[in-house]
Amino acid sequence: MIKNKIWVITQAQIEAGDVERAVMPVDPDQFTESELFQLHGAVRLRFDGAKGIADIIANQAARKFCRQLHVRWPWAGFFLRLKPISAESSVEEILDVSVFMSLIFTHVDRLAFVETPSGVGLRCDAEQLRRHLAELSKRAADLAEVVDIAPIRISKRDALISQTVVSFFRGGETSRNGRR
Repeated sequence: MIKNKIWVITQAQIEAGDVERAVMPVDPDQFTESELFQLHGAVRLRFDGAKGIADIIANQAARKFCRQLHVRWPWAGFFLRLKPISAESSVEEILDVSVFMSLIFTHVDRLAFVETPSGVGLRCDAEQLRRHLAELSKRAADLAEVVDIAPIRISKRDALISQTVVSFFRGGETSRNGRR
């Protein structure tokens, strides 16, 4: 079982492109159905040394690693601890969402930080983002069905993924407009 349900990917693993070793602590084949059930929405992913989203999505080695990670481990929507964020969210909750969004953004080719009248904004290909989110939701639902999670919980998880993504963009708007 994952120690304290925190999964850390090291800089050495990223630089070496060592996806296999990085995935071992959360490889669904390593767990019983009961253990997988307990890990549903319970894992915190951290990239060693990353202090924010830019440390992952602006780093070519990390982007490449995340793309390879998704091929090998497409179940982020099943495992990762997610909660929509707000101005009252803890640092840990904001970091959880930032890491999840980093995984998503590494699959978006046209991603740019742009200056706006109220600060810095993020622009991306909305269609690519939508397709990747749909795949994450489907993979999470597929694994949930395997471990016999009730369809209502799968539906709630899908809604949670959507709410979390929306809250990320809303949170950026709030902080750029000085309300955070």
